Amino acid sequence: MLSTFSVLLIGAFLCLIMLFVLSSLVHTDVPGIKEWCVANCLAIVAFVLYALGAMLPPVIAYEVANGVYATASAVVLLGFRRFFAQRISLAALGLGVVAVVISIAVFHYLIDSFAMRTVTVALFQSVIALLIGLTIYQSRKAWRSRYPYLFTGIMAVIVTVGHGVRGIIYAAGDNVPDSLLQPSAWNLFFLSAGTLVLPVLTMGAVMMVHDTMMTRSEHAANRDFLTGAWSRRAFFELAERELSRARRTGRKLSLLLLDVDHFKSINDNFGHAGGDQVLMDIVLRADMAIRDIDYFGRVGGEEFAVLLPETDRTAALLVAERLRATLERSGTVDRTKDAPGIATYTVSIGLAVLRDSESFQDLMMRADAALYKAKASGRNTVVAFPR
Repeated sequence: MLSTFSVLLIGAFLCLIMLFVLSSLVHTDVPGIKEWCVANCLAIVAFVLYALGAMLPPVIAYEVANGVYATASAVVLLGFRRFFAQRISLAALGLGVVAVVISIAVFHYLIDSFAMRTVTVALFQSVIALLIGLTIYQSRKAWRSRYPYLFTGIMAVIVTVGHGVRGIIYAAGDNVPDSLLQPSAWNLFFLSAGTLVLPVLTMGAVMMVHDTMMTRSEHAANRDFLTGAWSRRAFFELAERELSRARRTGRKLSLLLLDVDHFKSINDNFGHAGGDQVLMDIVLRADMAIRDIDYFGRVGGEEFAVLLPETDRTAALLVAERLRATLERSGTVDRTKDAPGIATYTVSIGLAVLRDSESFQDLMMRADAALYKAKASGRNTVVAFPR
């Protein structure tokens, strides 16, 4: 049977393993990782102090050990708040830790009660775990995939309930051991469960970091590095998917191709930085003129494409004209001032509607032909390919 000494050392070892895992992720600069590293370092120290309590001066075995572990828990919460970009009062966290240490001292020197020391620790840990769970729940709209967040949130709830039950049992005073190292059934059970808390929450944090890294990787692969629009590869993959869906449902699918008028002149007059500003401005403004289900991609240097699912010719013409007008209202550069602004620009738009049994490449060719005609017709206009 495991002794309390062994259980505490196992807890320190598990935190050490999670520290190694976290250390491999520090270079990603994901918020929260540094705080979780610090928390696991503190937990290792706390577990070792707990395990060696019988050989240490009382102030270290009681006040210092509990203060270090309380600080580790507070820093874990700080890491989750930082990860989700939520504010938290460092002063409040610090006061919570100080309150734990003072309470431990009161129930050590004034009223020597292991039960009340345990209740104090359980109450603090329960509040910390509850706040972690609430932090995860409040950020549910930002979840990319549900599993890492649900896992960590559920673990936080279990920890909250577990510490609550521990506090109630020890407050009742039935069969309460005299010290943390006494190998009683309750001690071994709660101690074994308690040593898993920080490693499990850290594992959940690592899962969330991995999810964030996957999101970043997918964004880098699927989004244009300059404008944030869908990349050409991603846009074509989305288009093939929507084309298959349109054929399956029998609904219309329209495509707009738009090109910046006289873009070479913009680059010549304002430099490539000015040209880049125009391209980024187009994507920002286009978002106001299209729906959430539409796809806006950069398919060439200054050429963009808009895929319009479930949109017939009449509706697509309205979208194209609204898009053209929205982009025409951009600001101008005053070259006599220091503030650069955005160069005046307009766009020409070609439109084509998917035909039966037509490939996406054929649809693109017809939209491109309409775009060429729009350019030849004086630019800053919309031209639809004949039915």
